[in-house]
Amino acid sequence: MRLHRLIGAVAMTVVMVAPGTADAYYGNGAQIISADFGRLEQGDDGTTFAAISSNGSFVAFQTRARNLFPDGDADPPGQYREGGIFRSDVASRGLELVADGDFRDEETNTLQTRGAQNPSISADGRYVAFSTAQRLVAQDTNQNIDVYVRDMAVPIRNLGAFDLVSAKDGGDVPASYGPQDSPPPGGAAGSEVTRGAAISADGQRVAFRVTQPASDLPSRPAPDTPPSQVFVRDRGANTTELVTRRSDDGGPAGGALGPAGISGDGSTVIWTGTNAPSQTRLIGGENTEPSAFYYLWRRVADGPSAPTRRITGIADPDDPACPPGAQINFNQTSTGPCFGPLAEQEAVRANISSQLPGMSADGRRVIFLTGTGPRPNASTGPGLDAYLTDMSEGVTRKQGTLELTREGSLGDPATGSPVGGISTANGGRYVALTSVRTRFSLPTLRFTGRERSVPDARELYVVDLDARTIERVLRSVNGGDIDSDVANGATISGDGSRLAFTTSAGNLFFGDGNQRADAFMVTRQPEPGESPPPPPETGSGLGLIEDLGSDDGPIVTARARSLRNGSVEVLVRVPGAGGVKAEARSRVGKPRRQRSLAVRTTRARRAGRVRLVLRPVRRYRREVRRRSRVLSRISVGYVASRGGRRLRTSVRATFRKPAPAKRRQRRKPPRRTGNR
Repeated sequence: MRLHRLIGAVAMTVVMVAPGTADAYYGNGAQIISADFGRLEQGDDGTTFAAISSNGSFVAFQTRARNLFPDGDADPPGQYREGGIFRSDVASRGLELVADGDFRDEETNTLQTRGAQNPSISADGRYVAFSTAQRLVAQDTNQNIDVYVRDMAVPIRNLGAFDLVSAKDGGDVPASYGPQDSPPPGGAAGSEVTRGAAISADGQRVAFRVTQPASDLPSRPAPDTPPSQVFVRDRGANTTELVTRRSDDGGPAGGALGPAGISGDGSTVIWTGTNAPSQTRLIGGENTEPSAFYYLWRRVADGPSAPTRRITGIADPDDPACPPGAQINFNQTSTGPCFGPLAEQEAVRANISSQLPGMSADGRRVIFLTGTGPRPNASTGPGLDAYLTDMSEGVTRKQGTLELTREGSLGDPATGSPVGGISTANGGRYVALTSVRTRFSLPTLRFTGRERSVPDARELYVVDLDARTIERVLRSVNGGDIDSDVANGATISGDGSRLAFTTSAGNLFFGDGNQRADAFMVTRQPEPGESPPPPPETGSGLGLIEDLGSDDGPIVTARARSLRNGSVEVLVRVPGAGGVKAEARSRVGKPRRQRSLAVRTTRARRAGRVRLVLRPVRRYRREVRRRSRVLSRISVGYVASRGGRRLRTSVRATFRKPAPAKRRQRRKPPRRTGNR
């Protein structure tokens, strides 16, 4: 039987244990997402973020990989695309391009145009929001970074595939921005979105920020709105609404220096920023320094006059027993109506400027990170910990806040490591978080499953806020610890059953061989029963192969790396004696097209590993030196000595300009002293 597969990508076998051990139920290993299953290729460069749709059917990911573009989608003349944003269909494993990544000069490798970054995906996976300096609609005439939404139901080159979000209120006129001193290459600053949190569940409302220069948003005659504002775009009504408003006159307050997100129903926006005294109520005696960071929350669905509220802090302005004009001597131990749930302001002990709280679909349930301990002062270190709060009307900050995790012994990574980025499922019940911490000492959450053996890598956890449990998610394909950090910013489906994340771990499936960060997805399995035997390890190296045998037949794997002398080393693992051939094909020559850049053959005397070193053929060596780097696809073929069985695989590698040879200093003879 002919079988095309990704080694171990389906090796998500659940670890079945005897009832009562309460092992985690996400199983072993994970399904790779940043791969082209049609061509059986893993992404050839790193993936930085993955956003899963609320229904768990699609994952949008941002990558630098250059081998995932559709056949026939060539780079522009003289340039190459450094990856982009892609969408993976979880069921079919189909891969679609959402928008191109950075465009770089093919000769100098310099950035020409900043491409698509920071994806967020709607609940059904149809709409993907992102930012880019590329002008994707005719109306976009500025030279700045703007925000778009891609409709995946419309082919990418068709009219209507892209909708400009950073546009003026009442139409589709793009935003204009003020001048910027020394704009970076690739596109001047303009509008930006926060990855994984920028779009509503139905894909119709998008929260975005204007970053550096002034703008003419929402509907100004000239770019005179100060920078660092949050806006919400209603794509159906073509309206753009200011979110960061001064409490006295409703004008632009600014201060949105951190991330911003929108709730699933589009009713609520939350952001991390400064200038809080001009936007929300502070109680007399609080620090009124405008540069202090706060977590701020506003129901935009209630109209322009809706108040901006704080989700936590040293004070409790939501408590009706705290009278207007109250003057309080705030400290870390006193309690009373005007005192908040925290012993200090949320940004005092740890930097929260890059942290965004997670929200439920209606925006009422909020989970956030802070380094400050609860009131009265609980001895805590400077690491970030998780809290839950209820923003419903009539609930004070003290009543609505629950401490979820607390830092343990300072210097002990098992209990004292900080909690990383958090993401909330659309329903608000499940939360994904990351941490090196392996033991959660605070009894608010009951740990389920098996601890990591050593606290030496950032792990992924799921919190069930209703059941008050925290569960470790990941294990290697053999059931051990993963061998690298999970990046902060994992995302979770609405029912908590699926998580998308990125990691450089190489043991989540057999054969991971690109030595880069990849996007993965893990799925919650039924409760374990009895243990099946673990899957046999089929080798290491490149994960994407074509196996011309049966499920249990022999395979060949390969991995490649660039050498300092301009060659590429290919290590091939073969199942027995036979001939091995490696051929690198690249876009070289004039006219530039796919040609054979290097070829090498050898013989394997027995099962095991053979080494081939590919050096560019003479007529293309000068071109490789001139271009500095040439990406190649290396096809590896194996023919068994007995029976003539043929197996093949492929791997990506880059031929680089040879490094200058180190000059060897001529050693001087030792100076003779004394009598001969």
